[in-house]
Amino acid sequence: MGGAVVCFWLLGVVLYLARTPPRRIDCGRDDAPGAHLVCLVTRHGGFGVGIATTVALCIVVVSALLTVWCAPAVLNLLSGAWPDVPPLRWWARRRVEAHRERRRKLVEAMRPATNDVLAVRRAAAASVARRHCPKGSATLQPTRIGNALAATEQRVEERHGLDLELCWRPLVQVVDQTARTRLETASSLIVARTQAVPFAAGLLVWTPLLPTWWARGAYAVGCLFLVLLACRAVAGAVDAYCDAAEDTFLVHRAGLYRALGFPLPTTTRHERNQGRDLSKYLAKRSLSPVTFDWPDPPLLQPPSQPPTAPGQT
Repeated sequence: MGGAVVCFWLLGVVLYLARTPPRRIDCGRDDAPGAHLVCLVTRHGGFGVGIATTVALCIVVVSALLTVWCAPAVLNLLSGAWPDVPPLRWWARRRVEAHRERRRKLVEAMRPATNDVLAVRRAAAASVARRHCPKGSATLQPTRIGNALAATEQRVEERHGLDLELCWRPLVQVVDQTARTRLETASSLIVARTQAVPFAAGLLVWTPLLPTWWARGAYAVGCLFLVLLACRAVAGAVDAYCDAAEDTFLVHRAGLYRALGFPLPTTTRHERNQGRDLSKYLAKRSLSPVTFDWPDPPLLQPPSQPPTAPGQT
């Protein structure tokens, strides 16, 4: 995001210089309008230029850090964690109804009326999109990102009986490097795209620098379009991360049981019950005593031949 922040400030400087008519600055007159900052820098020679450069770098660094700092809050807003105020409550209900209608259309699209290639492809695309919508009305969220997260948590609980929020941290500790790399890549993509959202919205602050009202309007519309594209990019990254998280539970849940000493489930019904008990254990809730099943450490195999002493053949 450092390059994006630099472009943000360069755009502001370019728009300011384009708006300000070029003129010769007379540093001999301290009361010259707009000349005080330039003369203050040049009057002190290299020292003034160095101070100005340092201030500019500090502004860029602070802006980049601010973008990183606000990324979690932006992601929470995009996931539907909105303040509980009447206007937002009304808008959240509207968005939930829209997502309920979208889910209904996706379910209908999953059953193509014909068997032609285009209809089958549309049905497959609708099936993929339907995976990121939770079942039931109580779990629907006002945003696409919130629905993707809720759907993943719902499927993990229905299939394995595991609470995703409680089991995620210990599960990550037992996965192999390939799965860890996939999760880290997907997580980094979410962070990078989330940081682009406030950057795109921040471009609106340069709107007053444009000379005419129609240029300001066109520029504002373009910035809002960039914000929409950035939000859609975040949603796509979250979908990929949710798929990676679900695959991680599907492949590595046995390692979670072994690491925590819980007996491995033997059937699908037993797995759901066992997963609920494991989630209760991690939540520190009361549950019936469970006999731990700690795996035996691997035995060291003796070498096939005794080691040869130095100098012997």
